[in-house]
Amino acid sequence: MSLRWVSAALMFAAAIGARPMFGITVPREAIFVVAGTLALWNLITRRLGAATPGTSWPLFVELVVDLAGWGSFLYLTGGATNPMISLLLPIIAVGAAILPVRQAWMLAALSILVYAWLWSFHIPLQLPSSAHAALWHLAGMWATFTVSAIVIAWYVSRMTRAMRARDQALADAREQRLRGERVMALANLAAGAAHELGTPLGTMRLLVSELRRGTHPPDIQEDLALIDQQIEQCKSILGRLTEAAGRARASDIAARPINAWLDELLGRLQAQRPELHLVRRGEDVDASIAIDMAFTQAIHNVLTNALAVSRDAPVELDVCRRGALLDLCIADRGPGLPDDVRAAIDAPHLRERLPTEGLGIGLLLSVASIEHAGGSLHFSPRPGGGTIALITLPVARP
Repeated sequence: MSLRWVSAALMFAAAIGARPMFGITVPREAIFVVAGTLALWNLITRRLGAATPGTSWPLFVELVVDLAGWGSFLYLTGGATNPMISLLLPIIAVGAAILPVRQAWMLAALSILVYAWLWSFHIPLQLPSSAHAALWHLAGMWATFTVSAIVIAWYVSRMTRAMRARDQALADAREQRLRGERVMALANLAAGAAHELGTPLGTMRLLVSELRRGTHPPDIQEDLALIDQQIEQCKSILGRLTEAAGRARASDIAARPINAWLDELLGRLQAQRPELHLVRRGEDVDASIAIDMAFTQAIHNVLTNALAVSRDAPVELDVCRRGALLDLCIADRGPGLPDDVRAAIDAPHLRERLPTEGLGIGLLLSVASIEHAGGSLHFSPRPGGGTIALITLPVARP
């Protein structure tokens, strides 16, 4: 469409400037009709919108209209003797770039037929002298070069951007697949480790229970009770690890109301850690999100980490909607994340630099689960100390 505006402007300029600049009389009114028809067609097609997805015929028709417009202009201005006849070539170049092979060859064949037809059928130009003829020829060559340069620069740059965007999308998809495979491997490893550790923990608890039945000094009894408590906590952790591994391997995504999902998540978190202080800000949001169990566990992990580092300070949770996006903001008063860790989370190609144990593996799993649900996780420093975790997720369609 943009190039058609250039074509219409060039036709108007030729009709207006042919006589004062070159002394050539052209059918000005007829050229105005051709250029105006192209401009009107441009307005109509812009109002109707883009071409129908999945078919290239509308694009072929658009280029045929351009070909007919230039063919009409050339018919009125000397036909094949007009040096601007080479402007048919940019139309063929555009068609070769955006059309399927068959339609591109059809467009090229039509252009050849138009050129051949203009060889015999056209309105001859009345040139006052050979000097004017040379000047007209040079001006036509300049116009042809100008339009060709615009077409080449515009389409080549667009194709380059499209190719770069495609390569980036392929790289992102490949990296997401590799992260998914890594998460699956970690999930299988976690499930296997939890299963293998269950037996020695059971044996240890049985021995501690036997020892507690004996007669021991009070301090020994307290130590045995503490060991029994720690064993129970280890078994609870292994149970959650097995559950998380199963969730990581689950791929079912379902739409849930954000308020009900948050109430359930925060209720479970408060039941597990009643001593922690969590404050929910903002009003209820009437929206649903498409999530899986792994995403829920990822948000649970982010909240747990925020509560753990905040100590006595409350963790603030805020939910707001921005059009088709939902923002979940978690603000803590901890020591903050190192700059290299934040940079690695924001740049997918740097995530391999995250440590493979402790905080690094937890963040890696959380980021992978959130991105699998179509969201993103971004960390930023909080004014006054702490970290703000911003989880952005698309709103599910009703």
